Amino acid sequence: MVNAFSFACSACGKCCNSPPAMSLRELFRHRDLFVGCIAIGRISRVQADDALAAALFFPAGDRSGDFLSITAQGYDYPSAGRCPALDSAGLCSIHANGKPDMCDAVPLDPLVPDSLQHRVLATRARGAGYIGADCIVPGTHADAALLVAEGRIVDASARAAVERRRTAIATERELWGRAVFDSLRASSTQGKEALARIPPGGYATISIVPALLAVAGLSAACRELCVAYIASQMALIERNVAQAIARRHLNDRPVTQELRGFLASHVRAREVLLESPAAPPVLSDRLRPIADDYFSGP
Repeated sequence: MVNAFSFACSACGKCCNSPPAMSLRELFRHRDLFVGCIAIGRISRVQADDALAAALFFPAGDRSGDFLSITAQGYDYPSAGRCPALDSAGLCSIHANGKPDMCDAVPLDPLVPDSLQHRVLATRARGAGYIGADCIVPGTHADAALLVAEGRIVDASARAAVERRRTAIATERELWGRAVFDSLRASSTQGKEALARIPPGGYATISIVPALLAVAGLSAACRELCVAYIASQMALIERNVAQAIARRHLNDRPVTQELRGFLASHVRAREVLLESPAAPPVLSDRLRPIADDYFSGP
């Protein structure tokens, strides 16, 4: 297999056909634009080296030896066929105003070790979603930047974007990912069976609320952020569902059902946060300054 690939973005929009993977901090910033959810992915043990597994993932806890990634994700109707951040001209409306780190990392995958990024690029170069883009080419080319070679990410800007994304995942793994993982591990047999059915490379989505409740318990500032975020998300979900009903696409119905579930969970979470006194967990003393600094940043 070719282990060197170059990349030249043609701004064709083929990689902007759905909401990106995002950090919760990025979702807070763009709370009126992206519906947020939690994506639970299964990472094959073949694709997870020890360093990445320790920093980013959780053990799946079954005989496979696989890992689980628990990250935030933008969510929208697949029938839209475009990222919610695209403007009427098909250009990114937040390119210079908080563009998600994952978008800067594309076409690389921060969840994959650097030594296997050439496989990511080879798969994407021949994938249906990239047909006609011709942005990923094997080897070196005069009109394209060399991206990966000999098991390394050699382009400095791409390497920096991948590292920013990995740092955000590692930080949020501690701020809320571990709490979500612990709740999943303690869930019913039915819930554990649902996790076991996620194939390697696949993922399942659930409401963002478990992450919000974990973060809201870390500090008063985080609690205020979560309450404001919930209000924005409720309004956004209602708008998106109304637009989908007007489109009357049959394929939208499962997504509408899931969005209504998200909305109901937001309603319950808002009631909990507004009516119950703050009761930070024991670990909040250690995580509070980290969370306040992280979520107040850009």
